Amino acid sequence: MGIRLQGTDGIRGPIQKHLPLTEHPVKWYLQTGEITPEFFQLYTYSTCSLLRNFGLTEISNSIVVGWDSRDSSGAFNNAAMLGILQAGLTPCSVGILPTPAVALHMLSTQAAAAIVLTASHNPADQNGIKIFLGSSGLKLFPSDDEALTKFLLEQPWPLSDSSIVCDSCDESEAAKTDFIAHLLQNKDPEMILDQPGSINIITDSAFGACQVIVQHFPKSWRIFQHYNADCSDEINRFSGVADLEGTRWLSEQHLENSIWKNHKALHQLFQNLQKNPKILHLSWIFDGDGDRCFILVADPSRQGIHVLSGDALMLLISSKSESKSPKSPTTTQYIFNTIESDLEASSRILNKEFDLRQCAVGDKWLLLEAFDSRIKTLKELAKKLSQANMSLIDEIQDTLVEMRKLGRPSAFELTRLWRNLLKEIPEANQFSTDFVLGGEESGHVILPAIHHKQLVFLGNGPLVAFKATEILYELWLHTPEEFFKNIEALQPQGTHFTLPIYYVVKEKLLEPRFRDELCQIIQELANNLYPEFTQDWINLEEDNELLMLQLKDKDTLKISIFIRNSGTEDKLSLYTQGNGISDEALEEFSREIYWHLLCHCKNGNSNWYQSEAQIMVELLNASPTISWPENPVTKSRLLHEMRNKQKFVTGDSKNLVLTEIGKRYAQFLSDDAAVNMVGI
Repeated sequence: MGIRLQGTDGIRGPIQKHLPLTEHPVKWYLQTGEITPEFFQLYTYSTCSLLRNFGLTEISNSIVVGWDSRDSSGAFNNAAMLGILQAGLTPCSVGILPTPAVALHMLSTQAAAAIVLTASHNPADQNGIKIFLGSSGLKLFPSDDEALTKFLLEQPWPLSDSSIVCDSCDESEAAKTDFIAHLLQNKDPEMILDQPGSINIITDSAFGACQVIVQHFPKSWRIFQHYNADCSDEINRFSGVADLEGTRWLSEQHLENSIWKNHKALHQLFQNLQKNPKILHLSWIFDGDGDRCFILVADPSRQGIHVLSGDALMLLISSKSESKSPKSPTTTQYIFNTIESDLEASSRILNKEFDLRQCAVGDKWLLLEAFDSRIKTLKELAKKLSQANMSLIDEIQDTLVEMRKLGRPSAFELTRLWRNLLKEIPEANQFSTDFVLGGEESGHVILPAIHHKQLVFLGNGPLVAFKATEILYELWLHTPEEFFKNIEALQPQGTHFTLPIYYVVKEKLLEPRFRDELCQIIQELANNLYPEFTQDWINLEEDNELLMLQLKDKDTLKISIFIRNSGTEDKLSLYTQGNGISDEALEEFSREIYWHLLCHCKNGNSNWYQSEAQIMVELLNASPTISWPENPVTKSRLLHEMRNKQKFVTGDSKNLVLTEIGKRYAQFLSDDAAVNMVGI
């Protein structure tokens, strides 16, 4: 396996505005983790060059480029477009726009690819790149990333071929109009948007890309209040989905604590509830680039807010889909989720009229399942096609089967075959498939949708928000007395918690000795605590770093515990899930595993780790001064990841208190003579 730059979804990292002289952008990234404008330039140049090498585009063909709101100077966005120009292609800018809107404009204009410049839910000090391939709509898989990384490292810097042979174009207005038309085309035409008497919706754009869309909702849609919908603050700061991950319920007391006290949209939702408890109050919460969505439902009877994350939204939408699905015993329809999904949520989907399949974390794998379903549909229709067309279908199906058997799908190659097939069967992207729904607990939900008569599959936060709201409003109107019981029933009751560790050596999970030690710890704990359950170690070809043990009672999955590196942040996480297992028992199961990870996986060379360690020891020793970074953005992020994510401290920066795990970890750091603390 070669070097790969991509994580779960594209590539992300902290920004550095200037590449040091004599440095190569990619080698600098591999050395420091920092993304520079020169990196963006080389990355888009290399991506476009590979598209040409695979025969997926020709000189002067267009590449759609969009971004979120984090690059106010335009240095990174302009560098990315320059790289496309240097590769001999035409960058078509759509400006600030949600990721699904950029991908849809690519399909509308038959562009060779879409490049989205975003770090999604990550803090404002980071940026990144997501890539969609034209025709297929697929994202790059690990084998594609290996090829791209190899190509990147072979390129000289500065680029020797810098001939610009074409111009850029601005298609922002067309793309924006097209996306709003897409939402209108796929929403229920009977949904009432101009009468605020029975429903009110707050949108939270996280100061990100969805701001452009919600601000252009028709003024007649009077049920909406738009929050965090401009560029007046940092993207994702006190807004968006990130701080709500893992939360199912928020009371008024919760909103006063340090995590949520500055989230204006949450407080406004609660105020709306108190002002008029007789109508339905919802909030749509997006991430920075708009491909994720949570729905919040204000509950007057309990005086709080239900948080519907990806698992809950999938249960909601699948219940509606079930009532419309064909009941033929010969028809199988599929719902896909990932290994991060709640066990109890998965078991409930299994009780519906669908077949549930699971895949690795990342919506690229869900898009692959949707692509697979297209091919299966065409195969079923092949009897009506010519022999030549049947051969094209056989070729792409056989290629996909072989790729999956080897665990090495290639989006480049599959897109090439799909383009060839579309030339002969233009209507191939119009047929409905057996893919009903795909999604992740994090709020990526992929709904089949119609776009200019094409069937498309995308993680589309605004569309999911419309679909979920249609169902919620219908439930509200028809069963108001049962509505909030139904909402509580949507939220999986299984235990599901995540323990993240930031500033880590991600290669640690691939070290054989460390991996064996970790497996032994997990297995011994399972033997001691749950001797009645059978153990099954899970291997996913798509994620070779993943370490996962499932415990089963006969054929029923009771516990899943796994460790994986984040593909989007500088962290790894321990995930513990239980179906009918108490929180206390699973916390005991997790405690020793988490401590082993915490003591062995932190990156001593990371400036972030060194600052964190210094602050922890200073808090332990009750130092009168705390060594916070001078940069306010850096300080805010460090505090957020120490307090809100790792739960090492509580309080604000002026009166922090170590938690129990924080005290234990600070003592460990204090006792470790090897700690070399240097602030950021």
